[in-house]
Amino acid sequence: MVFPLSNGTDSTIHMRVEFVGASHTRLLFSSIFVGRSSSLHHLSSSDDACNDAAAAILNDIADSDKPDLCYAETLKLLAINLPLTQLQTTPEHTHPDNDSLILLKRSQAPDAVSPKAHSHLVNFHKNMEIQDFSDDIDVKVKKYQRGESADLEGLKDKKLKGQLANREELYKKSANAAAKAEKWLMQTESGLLEPEGIEKTWRFSQQSIAQEVDVASRKNQFDIILPDLGPYTIDYTSSGRYMLTAGRKGHLAIMDMHTLKPVKDFQVRETVRDAVFLHNELFFAAAQKKYTYIYNRAGTELHCLKEHGAVLKLQFLKNHFLLSSINKSSHLRYQDITTGQIVGNYRTALGRSDVLQLNPYNSVITSGHSGGTVCMWKPTTSTPLIKILCHHGPVTAISFHPNGHLMATSGMDKKIKIWDLRTYKTLQTLPGNAKTLSFSQKGLLAASTGSFTQILQTSDSSNYNRYMIHTMAKGYQINRIQFRPYEDVLGIGHSMGFSSILVPGSGEPNFDSWVANPFETVKERREKEVRVLLDKLPPESVMLDPTKVGNMREVKRKEKKTKAEVEEEKAAAVAAAKNVAVKKKTKGRSKPSKVARKKQEGIENAKRGFVEENEGRDNKKKQKRITEVNELPIALQPFVSKKGK
Repeated sequence: MVFPLSNGTDSTIHMRVEFVGASHTRLLFSSIFVGRSSSLHHLSSSDDACNDAAAAILNDIADSDKPDLCYAETLKLLAINLPLTQLQTTPEHTHPDNDSLILLKRSQAPDAVSPKAHSHLVNFHKNMEIQDFSDDIDVKVKKYQRGESADLEGLKDKKLKGQLANREELYKKSANAAAKAEKWLMQTESGLLEPEGIEKTWRFSQQSIAQEVDVASRKNQFDIILPDLGPYTIDYTSSGRYMLTAGRKGHLAIMDMHTLKPVKDFQVRETVRDAVFLHNELFFAAAQKKYTYIYNRAGTELHCLKEHGAVLKLQFLKNHFLLSSINKSSHLRYQDITTGQIVGNYRTALGRSDVLQLNPYNSVITSGHSGGTVCMWKPTTSTPLIKILCHHGPVTAISFHPNGHLMATSGMDKKIKIWDLRTYKTLQTLPGNAKTLSFSQKGLLAASTGSFTQILQTSDSSNYNRYMIHTMAKGYQINRIQFRPYEDVLGIGHSMGFSSILVPGSGEPNFDSWVANPFETVKERREKEVRVLLDKLPPESVMLDPTKVGNMREVKRKEKKTKAEVEEEKAAAVAAAKNVAVKKKTKGRSKPSKVARKKQEGIENAKRGFVEENEGRDNKKKQKRITEVNELPIALQPFVSKKGK
């Protein structure tokens, strides 16, 4: 637009426009307006003048020869529900090269805007909404793509090319479906601590965080002091609704985390080393002094598992309904809780171990030992699938990322290591010792030792940096930490009871009610129990790569040797037999006739192996033909060709 300046001359002004929307996003662009005269050097002093200037700009573009092009090229930021009202400019436009700043805000439409300009703006708003939606979907699709698509132009096999093209199309459709599901079904976004200026997130205390969150989140921050019954270990259900606490001196309790009321607590009056929930909050297992017991929600003892012995650690495979344990004599056992059958009983032969962890991705049990080795087990194999030397000292803790590709280990060598389970290589080594480790649903890693807890954060799953720290009261010794599912909460079991702290950004904000529903009713829980029992997986399905479940194993056929290769091997064997040196013997036993006879026997033995191999192959073919003939009806057997017989 051509504006007369204070000296009365016309000049083309390059305008830089900034839009401030409801989400405080700022969009900038530069444009040149030509074709209308107006005064700008006093616009910032009057709102009416601002409205008039805004209306003039809109009407000017609407009356131009190509209004759509003008909107697309110069007013891309006007994708707002209501037209502009306030127009502020800087007085620094005495030179054509100086940019002017225009600030556009949401408000009511100025009366001076013509219906034609308003309709253009509404249509442009709709088009920009569609464009923004497509851009947002494209960003999400990239997250679910399986790498770059294959280049099929160089393939000559049309059948293979078609199959790969169909597979690429399926991958594209699945990525689009996942992106749309995330767009419309996963509306809640996870929070995160964001520092300003020179602030550090790990300097934020629990008191300062509690002052900024809502009341529902603030109630998740508590400390329960039970100094005579600790140290405590904790466990959560898969939905995060219930928490199980087990004191070393026999105290067992189930707590509803929504109401913060105990469902049941009782005293077993003997040592309790570990406790885990089974498939839901109705049943849990406790590793006590001599045996492992299964209790129901009311605290009634249901089973005594004497086969497990004095168990140190327990883990439950929810997809297979297997209870896994490792005892003082380093025996690893798997027991099916639906039938009571012992599926596996193996001796690790690596000494006593109290480190046992489940990989949620493939249900592989991992144990850490005093020699620094980490072993991965499956129920149907007596030897470990993988054995890794992770530390130069005893392993103290193991934890797995929810995606199953990362493993964190800590040892007495005062190192915390992050491992890539796809390559079994170390991604990062951090200084420090950790008695217990825990990954959150969003990938945060918590490590605790003594009374100190630190939470580590990463942006690329390879380099973890300090995110938060929390120190318990002096004298509190942390025994177990675990993130609560679907909540920004870290549970801590220590020597004086158990606590819960807020960790923004740790929990998954959107839950799938088909997998885990924190608000499920009794009817929904019963239906889910029946469904998971019907979907129970056999123990043989536990493997390092679960994507291979349901696929056919490739049959490796032995390559048949050609006749020339067989003759060449036969000639080589005969030549080797001729060159065998015969030991000289006394008393006439080394006569030339006897030496020649022994060499001839060696040559015949070398030839006999090839002859027997051919005869065996011919006999198998003949036996196969006889079997095929015998399977035919008697009336058809005389008509079978007898050439092969």
